[in-house]
Amino acid sequence: MIRFLHQFLILVLLLSLQACSDGETGVKGQLLFHQKSLGQARVEFYLKSGNERSSSPFSVVTTDAAGTFRAQLPPGNYYLIGKKKEQGGGVNRMLMAEYPQNPVVVDKGFRVIEPLSLKEVGFEGAILSDGKTGASGQLLRDGKPLADAFVYVYTRGDSLTGPSYGLVVRADEKGRFTLNLAPGSYWLAARKRSDGSRAGDPQAGDLNAEYPQNPVLLEGGEQRQLLDWSLQPVTDAAKQRRLAKGKFAQTSTWLSGRVVDEDRSPVAGIYLFAYRDNRMIGKPNFISMPTAEDGRFRIYLDKGGEFFIGARSTFGGPLEPGEWVGTYDDRPDHGVDVKPGQATDLGDILVREVW
Repeated sequence: MIRFLHQFLILVLLLSLQACSDGETGVKGQLLFHQKSLGQARVEFYLKSGNERSSSPFSVVTTDAAGTFRAQLPPGNYYLIGKKKEQGGGVNRMLMAEYPQNPVVVDKGFRVIEPLSLKEVGFEGAILSDGKTGASGQLLRDGKPLADAFVYVYTRGDSLTGPSYGLVVRADEKGRFTLNLAPGSYWLAARKRSDGSRAGDPQAGDLNAEYPQNPVLLEGGEQRQLLDWSLQPVTDAAKQRRLAKGKFAQTSTWLSGRVVDEDRSPVAGIYLFAYRDNRMIGKPNFISMPTAEDGRFRIYLDKGGEFFIGARSTFGGPLEPGEWVGTYDDRPDHGVDVKPGQATDLGDILVREVW
């Protein structure tokens, strides 16, 4: 009798566990990058989309070695985003994609979604290819192929630095690169930073060069073979000459302050940007040197007026996940009125790491 009762209790327990399992709801799927499984990536589920999205996800899971994930969620509608930040050898690569069929509806059991392919953020520039027109070439250093340098394509030739490029590609191990473009005129620059990064103010020892036959004029359907292109090291003297003019020139009018994180600790390596346009898009009118260990900064201005202030951990290129970003927030429009010949202290400016 006791043995029978014991077996009965085990059967009831198994049935209960099965019932609980059958009642689970959630989402299953897989993350890919270049058609390969993407392990150790984050899968985030939000309750809202776009600008209405909360700062923190409702739930987060991590993919396994096969790139698959299983997220247990209560019934509802969810906005799914896949992310992965890869670091190594001084190169940061940010992968991200939002599930194109958001929101994912969870009602009964586990919803199995189609594989989600992540893209490297920042490599989809503003220049659209017509599929027929382009240019290719090779980068050199001291007459030898230069691997892994970046080629930047600009649609204006007034300044081949900063965030206004429309396309960027990375040369292969033989220094070769291909630009898929559309008919038009283009100005090209190439850079290889010692830390391997794609964006940032070139430092002494980094390699840099503008294409010697800028601008490159392409007709529709033309595939241009460019001249071999040699990069030269940036010298400290050349950098100082550049900093002594343009956006970095020292004047009697400036803004100063300190950059801090949410714990009010100083943040080093942050650039401050001053715009005359309240939309704060495109090239900033003035840029600070990166903040020091104490988080202090100074932006020199040519004259007084109204300026709109932003902060960012990189100088140039599209905004990428993992960057530190902030704005001057004493006014809702991030603006400040500056008198000519006067120093203005902005106080603390808060930056946050964003995805």
